[in-house]
Amino acid sequence: MKLKNKKICLLLAGGTALSEQDRHLVNSAQDIEGWLKKLPELAIMGAVEPVFICGEEDHSHGPALWQQLAAEVFKRYNDFDGFIITNAPHDLQYNAIALSFALQNLNKPVVFTGSPLSVVDKRMAEIKKFPLSGLGIRANLINAVQIATMPFGAVGIIFGKFCLRAVRAQRTELGSLNIFTGQDESYLAKIDFSFSLFEPFIPPSRPVELKNNFSANVLSIDYYPGLDFELVRQAALGVDGLLVKGLPLEPFEKKFLAALKKLTLPVLVYNRFYIPPLNGDNLIEVFNLTKETALVKFIWALGQTKDFSEIRKLMAAELCGEFLKSN
Repeated sequence: MKLKNKKICLLLAGGTALSEQDRHLVNSAQDIEGWLKKLPELAIMGAVEPVFICGEEDHSHGPALWQQLAAEVFKRYNDFDGFIITNAPHDLQYNAIALSFALQNLNKPVVFTGSPLSVVDKRMAEIKKFPLSGLGIRANLINAVQIATMPFGAVGIIFGKFCLRAVRAQRTELGSLNIFTGQDESYLAKIDFSFSLFEPFIPPSRPVELKNNFSANVLSIDYYPGLDFELVRQAALGVDGLLVKGLPLEPFEKKFLAALKKLTLPVLVYNRFYIPPLNGDNLIEVFNLTKETALVKFIWALGQTKDFSEIRKLMAAELCGEFLKSN
């Protein structure tokens, strides 16, 4: 099928600045027509249908937005060949990770992109004297349309020349065109003179499923030697789950670990590389994921079940290619 015959749904949810010189934004459905006129390449490339979700600032964040975005894709799933979602960079990574778990058995691409320009990025650019001229959404969106027509089923992020699996992506320095890179140096596709896919796609045997329940009541902390457990206990009152980033190999002092085991809520103990078994009924050890993915997956798992053993099974299962490859 030719590119121009592919139907692409473009969900607009922030991150729409065209360039440093042209700050034309989509803050309402009425802004879309004028905005698209400045992107005539899209009409040439394919049948792109825009859908307004929210503007740049006045919208929900976190689980509420994750549920909405997943539901919007799901209800249109059979009508389009691929999906593009625009976000501002500070929202994008978490949103993309969340949809990786909320949309099960994908056999079509769901691609997140946007403009790297924001108020914060602009100020940082002025401080560090990074040249941001021209670094708007145009090039990213053109690349995203091409990626959204390719044969893979995953949630990807594209900024610059790499399309990354969202659950393996990490934010890099501000001054780079590729503001996201792969934590394990892997990517779905790369742009040279054309697009090259680097992961073989095997279509799932089951239809796509929407599982977009998330718990909005999760606390995340970083442990350090000497951390007073009473501070943790007070902060964790009334939450559904607690993520504690531990230290590698010897994650906690014995007194702290003993107190952690007495909590009556699920506790996800995270380290990027390795955590030994901690032998606590409420403790779930996870590693070999990015911290962002571990947190969002935990929030998602708590939205699926409150049973500790089922939460443990979900966290141990690879559901969307989230486990990092060994370096």
